[in-house]
Parts: sequence; C-alpha cells; structure tokens
Amino acid sequence: MRTTAAGPLFWMTDPGTTPKGSRREFIDPNNIPWTDWLMPGTRFRLLYANLATGSFTVILQVDPGVQATPHWHMGNVQAYILDGGFHYHEDDPGVAGTYTCEVAGAIHEPIAPNGTTMLAFVEGPIAGYLPDGTLGVVADARLHYYMARDNDAIAHAQIVDYTTDPSVDMHDKADS
Repeated sequence: MRTTAAGPLFWMTDPGTTPKGSRREFIDPNNIPWTDWLMPGTRFRLLYANLATGSFTVILQVDPGVQATPHWHMGNVQAYILDGGFHYHEDDPGVAGTYTCEVAGAIHEPIAPNGTTMLAFVEGPIAGYLPDGTLGVVADARLHYYMARDNDAIAHAQIVDYTTDPSVDMHDKADS
C-alpha cells in the first residue's frame, strides 16, 4: 500500500467543512406543532424526513386505549418510549425508558392501554391495512412530509431531498 506522511493515499487530507447555510443544526421539538397521524387518537411531530431515501424520524403520541390497525413494516423502525407504553403481547410490555426494533417484515397490531409517546426512527415505508384486509395506505417519508407541511409543521424539521441548496459548495475549505 502506498502512503504519504499523512497516511494512505485514500485518506482525506484536506476535506474542509460543510457550511451551515440556512439549515438549523438543533431544533426544539416543542416548537413543532402536532400533526394528526393516520389513526384516530394519534399524532406526530416530524423531526426529520429524507425524501431521497425514505427514512424519517418522528415523535409519535398515542392516546390511551388505541390499538394500531394491522400494518406491515417494509423497513426497520427503532423506537424509544418516552412515556407511557405499549405492547404487542401483554407478557412483554414496552414502558418508558425502553427500546424496541420493529424489524422489516413484521406485521402486528400494537396497543397502548395507557397511551404512549415515543421517538421513532423509521427506515422504510409502513403498509397499513383496512379491516377487510386490503391495503389502505403506504406511509413513507414523503407522506409524513406532506401531512406535516399541510399542518404548517415543517419549519423546524430537517428535510433532505434530492437537491438541497445547489448554491452552497458542500465541502467548504476551512482556510479559504
């Protein structure tokens, strides 16, 4: 392997830094209005939506007694329960301070007997089914973006699309 004084030739020796531009680095989720979600008794705050890859991050709030309709996870969903709790089976409840990964391919109907609020990192669409078993909705990053946008709830969210600000060089030289 060929090397230089700084290390192997493939190492970045002067990568510069990514300019801030107009994007906020930190947001306070309390400044984001709640947007009604796909089921009665549920709402979300959109924190992040990558419209190019389909991943998104939400704070999801579920009222007491709400049971999700059957749905299929096309990608993993990682969730950290902030308050309350929910379960898929009564003998294995998720409570405040616990984590779960709903794996891609999972089909289930979780219930929140006392309500819950969770931080969810969604890596792909969720297919929701109607009571007759037909597909009712495919909830992806773009759908969540549209719902939040229509509720005037994206001003503080981090949105990534195929293009960002083309006038900004993504790798600004620190010394220029």
